[in-house]
Amino acid sequence: MKRRSVLYSLLGVAPAALAWQDTVPNIPTSAADGVAMGLPRFFSPADLKSFQELGETLIPAFDGRPGAREAEAAEFLDFLLAQSPADLQTLYRSGVATWNLRRKAGNAAALKELSEPWTYKGSSTSYGKFLHAAKLAFHQATVNSRQWAEAMSTRSRSAAGIGAFWLPTE
Repeated sequence: MKRRSVLYSLLGVAPAALAWQDTVPNIPTSAADGVAMGLPRFFSPADLKSFQELGETLIPAFDGRPGAREAEAAEFLDFLLAQSPADLQTLYRSGVATWNLRRKAGNAAALKELSEPWTYKGSSTSYGKFLHAAKLAFHQATVNSRQWAEAMSTRSRSAAGIGAFWLPTE
């Protein structure tokens, strides 16, 4: 006999009240997806487009795995940055502005700070700090997305994405 059923019987909980535990609710995700449309919340539409291009440059799609663009990481990070502390918002605003200026010379020049040797103190420039923070944020947002979980669960030898993504409840 399970300990849980013994405790429930001692508490006087009827077995009919426990029947809900064996059913899995079928929650449609269309309503939650409709509410979570990718409207800019922190960046302006032009800056969000630049931020998406940065994400695609940092985390491209490869080998059947979605990149930052397919995982809609920029839209998620835009939502997250709208709720973040002011110093982080300033870092990202100035970083995207600098990215817009530097990428005119090419991606190699714009991402030069990422090829510097690693130190414990991190980058000495605010743009370097932005690039490192953005790279980490885009990576985490991509590998924790529904698109990543679905792509990884369909792989033949790896089922790492199965059950890794939780759908929102309404």
